[in-house]
Amino acid sequence: MSVQHFGDVAARVERDAMKTRMFLLGLSSGSTLTLFSASIVLMVFSYDPNSGAIHQICGWPYPLFRASFLVALCGLLYGAVVFAWRRASIDFRTALELSADVRYQSVLSYAYACFIVVFAAFLLYALLLLAPGSVPWLSRVRDALPAVAFLAPAAYLFWPVDAAPLSCLSTPGAASTRRSLAFDLLLPVLVSPFSKVTFARTFVADVLCSMPKIFADAQYGVCVIFSGGRCDRSTAAYQKISIVLMVLPFCIRLMQSCRQIRDDPAHRRKNSANALKYSLQILLAAVSVAKAADADRWAARWLCLALLVTGFNFFWDVHMDWGLPRARKHFPRWFYPFAMAANLVLRLGWAVYVSPDQKIVQQHVVLLLGVAEVVRRFMWAALRVENESLKHERADPALHHLHSWGGTHGVRLV
Repeated sequence: MSVQHFGDVAARVERDAMKTRMFLLGLSSGSTLTLFSASIVLMVFSYDPNSGAIHQICGWPYPLFRASFLVALCGLLYGAVVFAWRRASIDFRTALELSADVRYQSVLSYAYACFIVVFAAFLLYALLLLAPGSVPWLSRVRDALPAVAFLAPAAYLFWPVDAAPLSCLSTPGAASTRRSLAFDLLLPVLVSPFSKVTFARTFVADVLCSMPKIFADAQYGVCVIFSGGRCDRSTAAYQKISIVLMVLPFCIRLMQSCRQIRDDPAHRRKNSANALKYSLQILLAAVSVAKAADADRWAARWLCLALLVTGFNFFWDVHMDWGLPRARKHFPRWFYPFAMAANLVLRLGWAVYVSPDQKIVQQHVVLLLGVAEVVRRFMWAALRVENESLKHERADPALHHLHSWGGTHGVRLV
């Protein structure tokens, strides 16, 4: 047999393997979408005044489901962004210090599996509320279902083997890659400024800055689980921990900026301005706490500061993080003005004041704002890593072989 024949066979096997992976991903995404749609329908039915299910759903279980949903959404968007980076030939592995085992297929597969667990637990919980006593033996474990959904993201992150439950795809080294994300990348971020500041670590810290709502729900979930469902959020200790979790990501980025001021004298002015940005965000969080205690006195000040911080952050996103305007672009040109407009609108979403009197509406609005911020952050991430990749290209001309979106040279989507 000729060498060409063996090459044709290998190429055919690779194409078949890729088709299989795409089919399995499509199956997982379809299952996730179906469960999501069913969850929306059940949520609508739960508004029936005869059952009163909506008041129970929007009680203590809601933050547990919301936290797990938002974390799974982060995984889904991360996989989508990795796909976009590969499709645009952006050297994201070098920028983010990622191994070759990080592939968008496996990331999406784990995210879909986590979504399936979360939606299945929610559906079963809602059905048991709408039809109490219909399945007596199952009704006894009803209140454990929110905890199952809440713990699902952590279970998938620390699953000891490559193939996780309900995950249609797995790659060799996937388990070690997940552990590396937790210990080799996240842990040095948490001990800032005592660890060296790299782009990957500042990137992770910036993503954490979009997760205060997730941290608040996670705190409540842990409290519910360890207190047996009797979590009192009015205690001084609980409120102090909430404030710490609210400002911790911004404090981490502030400490990283201070470390960069010392380590990088050539960019001291830029790093000082970045430190000022995070100082203002910490101040905004402090004013929001004061506003909660005395709205008449602090509401106007909070609004003015919120607008100032939003404008400062928007300018920094576009000019400093994305490097716009610039000539070289990997993504379609329409994406950049769209990203700028969406970034501004979604940043303003966090300034929306949620009335404490409307408990049911408040729960849904917090979820929508959380989704909006997570989407904004990963849209920001796509352009932030692209800009960093372009800096590497300018520093090393040998990397200039990267091609624009839709270029003539194909990219293997593996």
